[in-house]
Amino acid sequence: MSVPYTRLFRVDGRWRWWRPLVALAFLAGWYLVTQILITVAYFVPIGATQGPQGLIDLEQSLTSGALDPTDPLVLSLSLVSLVILLPGILLAVKIARLGPANTLSSVRFRVRWGWAAWCVLPTLVIAAIMFVVQTGFGSADGMFTFDGGFGWNTPAIGQSTVSIGTLTLTIAMVVLLVPFQGAAEEYVFRGFLMQWIGSWIPVRIVGTVVAVVVSTVVFALLHIPNGYNVWGILDVGSFGFVAAIIVIRTGGLEATVLQHAFNNIMIFVLQAPGWSKVSLDSSNSTWQSWLFTLGTSLLYWGMVEFLARWRKLDRRFAGSETPRFRGPVPTWARGTRWTQPGGPGWPGAPARSEGVAGPTASGDLLTKAPPVDASPVEDEVGVARRP
Repeated sequence: MSVPYTRLFRVDGRWRWWRPLVALAFLAGWYLVTQILITVAYFVPIGATQGPQGLIDLEQSLTSGALDPTDPLVLSLSLVSLVILLPGILLAVKIARLGPANTLSSVRFRVRWGWAAWCVLPTLVIAAIMFVVQTGFGSADGMFTFDGGFGWNTPAIGQSTVSIGTLTLTIAMVVLLVPFQGAAEEYVFRGFLMQWIGSWIPVRIVGTVVAVVVSTVVFALLHIPNGYNVWGILDVGSFGFVAAIIVIRTGGLEATVLQHAFNNIMIFVLQAPGWSKVSLDSSNSTWQSWLFTLGTSLLYWGMVEFLARWRKLDRRFAGSETPRFRGPVPTWARGTRWTQPGGPGWPGAPARSEGVAGPTASGDLLTKAPPVDASPVEDEVGVARRP
């Protein structure tokens, strides 16, 4: 048997329906506290150096709904407030005991770095396509001109409105923070949210469909405060929808983290100079931009799917879901021997704990545990049958 990505929470013997709610509560508290600390860290120095007017200007910039990549202060505050979600969700899953360590990363319970390296190839292809289309490369109205040599097409895009120092700082900030910002959003929406929903719905097909739809809708709706119009929301929703499918098809977040990071880096870097004739208003999205995002997302999925087949990628957990214990979780159900990919899995789990790795009261692993009766499960062989 095998377990899909959306059901990974169910491979741990300590699974209970309320554990995702504990993780969500911790994440909400973590986000609230960290946002307060980040706000204080930014607003206090500004208030001390620029006075009340500086605070008013910063507040107006943050509440305008537009993420201005030409303002390093606003951009860094916005990115840091999202980056902080990454350690928060990892801690939430650990504290709530939702499966083995790093359950959100992949069906191998870790980041598959070799697979991530292969995913760089389709990511670069999409980045090149985005660069050509978004810059209008080769067209008369594009960002570049070839008349008398290669240079900026200032009649079409205007002059840069930021200094070289500001531009350098912004680009450095984007390169350093955006990968973590993209990872944070993927771990929350395509990771935790989909595994949470998938673990609650026993019918796998139904659970997968609901997980994809809910994660897509929530991801899109949470972008409304950024000032997106209808086409912008559809653009974001299409990106999230295809990303959710890629996660399920590859059994992990590596491909979508790269896709998300490169997509945002490209957008921020191209907008960072603040060209005087180029609007940064996110409410100006069009149906053409939506179709472009949908097309590139589908192309990326196709290339990743090809690589996954070619590399014979592990897309599912090589084991079974935990039995439905009716009492305390037995000692053997907590050992990594029964929840690691490639191991014997749950069907081979013993009815008693002799000689089975499992945690002691102090958390150490035992190689020889005293005979302890396992808690009863739903069938005579000690393993619940799954669809």
